[in-house]
Amino acid sequence: MKTDPSSNRDRPTLSRRALLRVASGVTTGVMLAGCGRWLRFGADRDAPTPEPQEIHFLARPDLREAFAIDDAVEAWNAESAQQVILEDLVGDALDAAQTVQSALAAGEQAWDGYAMIEAPWVIADWVERGLIQPLDDLILVSSVPDAEKVVAGIIPSVLAVTQHEGHQYLIPANLSSISLGWFREPLEIAGVEPPQTWDEVRAAAEQIKIAAPGWTPFDALWTPLADHISLVWGATNTPLTDEGLIDWTGEASLAALRWKQEMVAAELMPADHASSLDNWLRGDTAIMNLVDALGPISQQIRGVGVSAAGLPIRREKDDPKAGTPFWSYGCAVLKNAANPQGMIDFFLGWFGPNNQATGRYAATVAIKPAYQYTYDEFIVNDPDQQWQLDMLEIVRNSVPFPANRYWWLQNTIAAAWIEKAVSPRAPLSAEQAMQSARDEMQAAIDSLSV
Repeated sequence: MKTDPSSNRDRPTLSRRALLRVASGVTTGVMLAGCGRWLRFGADRDAPTPEPQEIHFLARPDLREAFAIDDAVEAWNAESAQQVILEDLVGDALDAAQTVQSALAAGEQAWDGYAMIEAPWVIADWVERGLIQPLDDLILVSSVPDAEKVVAGIIPSVLAVTQHEGHQYLIPANLSSISLGWFREPLEIAGVEPPQTWDEVRAAAEQIKIAAPGWTPFDALWTPLADHISLVWGATNTPLTDEGLIDWTGEASLAALRWKQEMVAAELMPADHASSLDNWLRGDTAIMNLVDALGPISQQIRGVGVSAAGLPIRREKDDPKAGTPFWSYGCAVLKNAANPQGMIDFFLGWFGPNNQATGRYAATVAIKPAYQYTYDEFIVNDPDQQWQLDMLEIVRNSVPFPANRYWWLQNTIAAAWIEKAVSPRAPLSAEQAMQSARDEMQAAIDSLSV
């Protein structure tokens, strides 16, 4: 019988809606949520212009709670002569670029900045369409105290994915990556240690299926990011082709798909992940490849100590190869902004080293900070947060996704072919599925240049 420990009421809690926003379709890891005024800015900041101007900030409404954007704006407006006017993006977040582009074309672009943009997955698209502007010069002349320390403090691998062609385009809000998570109870019942490798996950899942049948032995949050790409990153030093695409037909990719096919066929993991997030939050999944934020999130829901997030899955125990897939959500200044300086000042104050409350919250509740100064001040000397340092070292040395226009194209096409490959009805071989996916990707890429 599974236990259901109560949550620790002394810890900050997040609403279930906010947790789902963070961990599901908006990608996770962006937990800068909370209650009350958890942002504080310096009181002696000079207005960056002689005449205080409004700052018009466009935000995805589905991220306002997860990022506590309203609290950030309220705190800034209480102490700044330049008032932030928060406006909701209308329509689907996937169409945000088109919304901004249409406003620019019509001469009706009235916003100074936008949050949040996924880095590096859509930066190239926004830059090439002329929707966002470089931040380098704006940061250089910012009046925010220690503004120059913000970019300098970004974890180097994260910095790489917030830049494009040598320019800074985003101020990152978070760092997210894929790792293994687990609930302690089914592992203890089955008598297995937390796994790290493909073989260890398979062996642990087999034991859990026998000893703890109430749990799904193993699952992954998404296809293909968590159940395929993360396996590829942990199996080869070169997960990308010379063209900047994931090496879908390479040996590591084919081996990863065969591994998943075997796991599904043995009923050790589900063929699709439609219910994976809900199952994890309910405590029904023993081991899961997930966004590392879900470890602490499950503790918020199920209670401290019942679950944990560990290192990313790898093929060989002592060799993480290319590391783990990682990404960041960030804030951008839009082209033709009326008050670009005010917008960047707000972003720098929000995530800067002097914002102690934000740093503490990001370090102890939100996952994971994108800034070295946050780790140094709030995590290094906290034994309960040691796992974050371990993950940080993996991310620091991981191969980043390239900033090109092909991420969503690859993601969508690969997901469909992987689903066909693991289908119990008429499965394809790994070679057939990945070659078909690669051919379809190339055709789609070719059509972009026509």
